Amino acid sequence: MRLLRLCHLLFPRFLAGLLLIPFLAQGQSPVTPFRYQVEGQEVTITGYQGPPGQVEVPLSIEGLPVTKIGNQAFREKVGITGISLPAGVTQIGDRAFWGCDNLNFIIFPPALTSIGKEAFSYCGRLSRIQLSKGLAEIPERAFQHCDSLYEISLPEGITKIGRNAFANCELLVRAHFPQSLDSIGEGAFQYCPQLASLQLPPKLRRVGHYAFSHCTELVDVKLSEGLTHLGTHVFLNCRKITGLSLPPHTVEIGKHCFKGCESLEKISLNPGLTEIPEHTFFGCENLGEISLPGTMQSIGEEAFRECRKLRKILLPKGLLRIGRRAFQDCEKLEALAVPSSVRSIGDGAFEGCRGLKSLELPVSFLSFSPASGLGVPSGVRVAPMETAGGESPPP
Repeated sequence: MRLLRLCHLLFPRFLAGLLLIPFLAQGQSPVTPFRYQVEGQEVTITGYQGPPGQVEVPLSIEGLPVTKIGNQAFREKVGITGISLPAGVTQIGDRAFWGCDNLNFIIFPPALTSIGKEAFSYCGRLSRIQLSKGLAEIPERAFQHCDSLYEISLPEGITKIGRNAFANCELLVRAHFPQSLDSIGEGAFQYCPQLASLQLPPKLRRVGHYAFSHCTELVDVKLSEGLTHLGTHVFLNCRKITGLSLPPHTVEIGKHCFKGCESLEKISLNPGLTEIPEHTFFGCENLGEISLPGTMQSIGEEAFRECRKLRKILLPKGLLRIGRRAFQDCEKLEALAVPSSVRSIGDGAFEGCRGLKSLELPVSFLSFSPASGLGVPSGVRVAPMETAGGESPPP
């Protein structure tokens, strides 16, 4: 009888022990909602099966420190509203919190040194982030489509912002950059329509293609002193920028760089630039005058097309090429002197320049009718270029 009672008491515990075996084999403790893997003497969180709301990741599991949040560990856990990571976490994996649409805050640990690609993409209610100082890079698409993110302050030590890192953050108003920043990747802040001002740190050297395109409320822009390269379409359709100065070390502007900046009234180009690529100032309707540096050799196709208020432009004597439709529809341009150094002028270069009264051209371009090939409007006085320089005569 006593033996029977003992069996009755011990059998449920024995059965419970058997049930634990598959959990332990899969790296899931019966007392934690986290899935995990033990790697050496450290733990990586690989999944979460707990309740919604605020989640606190433990400092340790099985007596070992939690140091990593694995790839896709919390992906599309839409019930999570907050995350607190323990002090020992150094890495957050790719897409770790992708699509956590109700996540509105996260506490980053001071030991954090890397964040994976798309780690917080589509966290639609995440409004503010305070990143750790150990980070060196914001990877591609890390915070893309964080629709509620309104301010970012990146810590010192970050040297690179990756491709589309903060793209489509529709409420982003302010972005504070560290002095250590060296490059901003392609499309990093494109389609951030509420971003109003931009002050780039002095050591920044490169801004990638489309980096700030379609930032339609962007007004004040201060470029970094160390800037050497502006990619293509960087400020495409930034409709409210009124003025800009290129730093002295800038040697390259990408095509379409300022296309559609319809409020741009003045821009200062630095010595050292050799080319205005195609479509660079296309549609800058309020650009009134511009002076090209003496190092300029080429004006690309449609570079100043539809600069409808352009009244005066200085073409330097070393200029070699003017592309197709380069000045098309520059309706306010009254006089232009093309220097004798120019070897080619593209078709329709002056088409639609209704206000043009006088045009000086190198002698080689007077052997045929400028009106037919170059699109010179009828009634324009065309004369051979006599002066050594290339400054537009006064109207």
